[in-house]
Parts: sequence; C-alpha cells; structure tokens
Amino acid sequence: MYTSSPSRLVPFEATQKSDWIAQVLNKLCDQPVQPTAQDYSALQQALSKGDGPMEAVIEWVMQNPKQHRQYFETALFKGLDALPENIPELDSFFRHVETKPSWVDDDKINRAIDFTYRLGINNGLVLRDVSLMAGYMFPGFNQPLILTGALKQQVGTRLAETTKWWIDITERNGLERYNHGFSSTIYVRFIHALVRHQLKKSERWDADTWGVPINQFDLAMTNIAFSSVVLLGIRGLGIFPNKAEVDDYLHFWRYVGWLMGVEEQWQVKKESEGWRFMYWLQFSHPKSDASSAALGASLSKEPFEREYRYLRSLQQKLAYRQHLEITQFFIGKKRMQSLGLPNRPAAWFAYYLIARNVVLYTGAKRIPKLKHFLENNGRQMQKMGLALYKNQSKKLASMHK
Repeated sequence: MYTSSPSRLVPFEATQKSDWIAQVLNKLCDQPVQPTAQDYSALQQALSKGDGPMEAVIEWVMQNPKQHRQYFETALFKGLDALPENIPELDSFFRHVETKPSWVDDDKINRAIDFTYRLGINNGLVLRDVSLMAGYMFPGFNQPLILTGALKQQVGTRLAETTKWWIDITERNGLERYNHGFSSTIYVRFIHALVRHQLKKSERWDADTWGVPINQFDLAMTNIAFSSVVLLGIRGLGIFPNKAEVDDYLHFWRYVGWLMGVEEQWQVKKESEGWRFMYWLQFSHPKSDASSAALGASLSKEPFEREYRYLRSLQQKLAYRQHLEITQFFIGKKRMQSLGLPNRPAAWFAYYLIARNVVLYTGAKRIPKLKHFLENNGRQMQKMGLALYKNQSKKLASMHK
C-alpha cells in the first residue's frame, strides 16, 4: 500500500492507535490528529525529501566550490546585478526567494515582532529549555549534529549562532531583502543544504534508518519549535496571548519557514495544525538514545561558558539551576533522565516566572504604558542574551557580509 520509507517511521497501523492525548487533541483540532493514509504517504515522502531549490544551487556550487560559493555569497549580500555574468542556478533561486508569496501580510509580521518583543526573556527560555532541550529526545534531529561533530564544538557557539539568527529575523524589517534577517536565513538554508549534500555522500549516514538528512519534516518541526512550541510554552509560564497575537505570530513564522525552504503543506497556518504535526513526532522518531543524553547534558552545562560581567561563577551556577528547573517543569523528572539531566527538588524558577508573568501580562492588557515597557525592556533583554557569548558572537560576521 505504501512506498518504502526509512525505518524511523512506524508502520501506518501503529499511527492509528488512540490515547488520551489523541482524544484531547481530537476535540481541539479541526480534524483527527491520527494521520490519514494520504497524510502517512506525505510523511513518508517528507522524510526522504530535502530542499530542491537550494540543492540545485549546491550542485552547481560543488562544481567549483571556492569560486562558486563566492558567487553565491555575492548574490546573497549584494544582489544578482553584482555578479560578473548571468548564472541560471543563482538567478532562478534568488528571483524566487526575493518575490514574497501573495499571502504574506507585512502588518501581521510587524505586529508579530511587537508581540515577540513583549515576551522578553520568556521567548528565549522556552526556545532553549523546551524547544531545543526537549527536541533532543527525538534522535532523528540529533544525527546531523552528531555526525558533523557538533558535540566537539562549544555548545555556547551553537547557541550564539541560533540566537544571532533569531535576533536578526526579529529586527524591524529584518526579513526585507538585503537586511540581516533575510540574509541570515538564506545563509542558514545554504548551510543546511551543504550539510545534507555531504552527509548523503558519507558512509556514516544511515539513509535506511533516517531518510534524508535535514529533511522536509524535520525542517518543518524545527520551524514549529520556534512557533507552536513557544506559544504552548509561554502559556505554561503564565502568558496568554489572544487570537490575533497567535495568528500574527504563526504568520511570521510561516514566512520564515518559507524562506528556510519548508514546503507549503508543512507550513503551519493555524495553531491546531502545529499540534497535529507535533503529535506525529512520536511516529517518525525512535525513543531517546545515547545522542539524546549526550546533547542534553552538553546543553545543560552551557551556562558555565557564559561571560557574565559580575559575579561570574555565582551567576553561572544560578543560571544552570534555573534552566534545569524550567525544563523539568515542562517535561517531568522521568524525561529528564533520558536527557542525561539531574532532577531538581522542585521547579522553583518556573513557579516564580508564572507568578511574575501573570501579574505583568494581565496588567499590560489594561495599561498601555506597561505594554510599551514590556516591549522596550523585553527587546533589550533579548539582545543581552547574545552578549553572554561575546567571543562566539564575534565569529558570526560571515553571515552579514
């Protein structure tokens, strides 16, 4: 009935079983969360499919890596007109990404950026301690990191790279052509395709198990980690966005996903779609393994790489405990063990954030000055996060030539 698929994907029959989570989601979503036969086929194909438009560019780049990569970067940072000649592969790709889809609404994007600023440190905490840390429980995401030597790299460097990209795309007009958010996103997309190209040729990559490296479904789920997971996480921390804020936020990340190469069928247009795709994670990833514990333990110790200005040792230890408590609050003590993390007596920092956020964000709905303060102060706090990785962040200039 179905074409062959990587062994990481369970048989179709196993996806049809119902549990209490499915029963709850079935009441909240527009359609059953269990995949239909058509959904399952699409999931099979997504696990075996990369990013066609960028892969065409990579194939051309690899014909003359040094010179052609320079041409790609010239087109990215200066435009097609700066190239010495017309290059069909670059012309086709850049004319595509430079043309916004008809559905993009700039007003929604601007409102989403305002909302992002109001979230302040809560956004970063959810991304780090829930989206990223909990993501390590799904080994399919971990394989490219393991095989490209990410464990040998300082985790602070990886966080600095991600934080810098996130800051860039959430700047005012950051996603406009030639601004840092746009160029950073296309540059990351290029690196994804380059890693995909190299791993597919490597004898160490087990395609029968994992499918294509950094495939369509994993790309989509990474985008959902920045959107749907954050919306769930901030609610857990006492911030309750209204429908318009949710719609704007998802719209922003839909466009980011489009720029990153996520195909339309995997772009989340409403929150229930994100919940449905998240439910499917259990079908496309085996249980946590050694890579989960290795990456989880590495991330947990990241605070000890931070360059705090005052009382460095004390602040590092405090941040270490606070991040563990947030992760434990969301995933529980049992899953902490699967990530190689020590259990905390209680999630005190999460409880503090809930109390603080309920007061502040409930008040901001009624007090315009407080809302304005949260936006201004929140953005300052978000940028301060990158400053914790001073040495690492200085190395990111290549993304912004």
